[in-house]
Amino acid sequence: MQPAAPRHVYLNLDAIRGVAAISVMLYHFSPFLADGKVLPSSYLAVDLFFLLSGFVIAHAYDGKIENGMGFGMFVAIRLIRLYPLYLAGTLLGFFYLLVKNRLMPAEYVPVSEIGTMLTTGMLFIPLVGDAYHTIFPLNPASWSLFFELIVNIAYVAAFFLLSRRVLTAIIAGSLALLIVAAIVAGTLDFGMTGKTIISGLPRVAFSFFLGVFLCRSLARYQGSLGFLRRGWWVEAVIALTLAAFAIAPAGAGRVGYNLACVVFIFPAMVVAGAVAPTSPRLAGFYGWLGRISYPIYIIHTPMLMIIAGAGKAVAIDPFAHHPWFGIVMALSVVVIADIATRIFDEPLRRFLQRQMQRSRAVA
Repeated sequence: MQPAAPRHVYLNLDAIRGVAAISVMLYHFSPFLADGKVLPSSYLAVDLFFLLSGFVIAHAYDGKIENGMGFGMFVAIRLIRLYPLYLAGTLLGFFYLLVKNRLMPAEYVPVSEIGTMLTTGMLFIPLVGDAYHTIFPLNPASWSLFFELIVNIAYVAAFFLLSRRVLTAIIAGSLALLIVAAIVAGTLDFGMTGKTIISGLPRVAFSFFLGVFLCRSLARYQGSLGFLRRGWWVEAVIALTLAAFAIAPAGAGRVGYNLACVVFIFPAMVVAGAVAPTSPRLAGFYGWLGRISYPIYIIHTPMLMIIAGAGKAVAIDPFAHHPWFGIVMALSVVVIADIATRIFDEPLRRFLQRQMQRSRAVA
């Protein structure tokens, strides 16, 4: 395996992930910001997240697993990283529905149904019935986290079988299935509903294992990528991220464009971000973008429901006050994500990590 990459890899890729998370939030907040979609191809940020995840996890854990980290330890570490804020987002959605039942009786949701949503949500069990608009109704963005955990478990379970040849076969096979699914759907925007959940598997498998492959291959080709160490490549990649999300071809061109992004553009962006140096003046900002990327992504949909609902409760029509209402919503989510990271997520994760280490020591 390749030697550990320098720290700037994390900062650059974290910056890209932060911009992508904010783009997804703005995309979902579109009705409160503009008459049309804001960054209309931002649903492709999920594919970029999967690609970044594969790259970073391979970088962080390939050597550790080779040196003896077991299946249970890897899964525990990933759950500690992902679950606290996931649970917080799920509870926010639960709170929203309970309050909505009191304030808007005409849209009453049976408490038993809300309880089912909460129980399945807390256990990462998707709801695939026709009655649900998404497989995780209390926190719709959680659908990608479900697939993230599946592919993480597959990575560690099959780790010693994942040779370059096997990785190539997985990437090629999942790409073929992804192309078929995209042609049938007319888009790559699938995986979040009961009807499209199966199509989510090749979507996550292709990008994640391509990320693993890129990470393991990078050391071989770094010499020929020396030009990326000069200039403003990271900033260019961030601008390209926004440009990719802003372009939205209509009709048949949508499938081709979506596939071009996930197969060519996003991998090139990740390689450039991994190799290019981080500007010292921007290092702190890039690190901050990385810290708030996951919190923004996992809490923005329940916060959307809560803030918009609160506006209606005080007789403010959020749809009639764009873009200001949407701007306030987006800024509020960023601030809440930052606060939640500092006072909830990071302290709780440190506590859980200490408890895990003590359990290992006792064992």
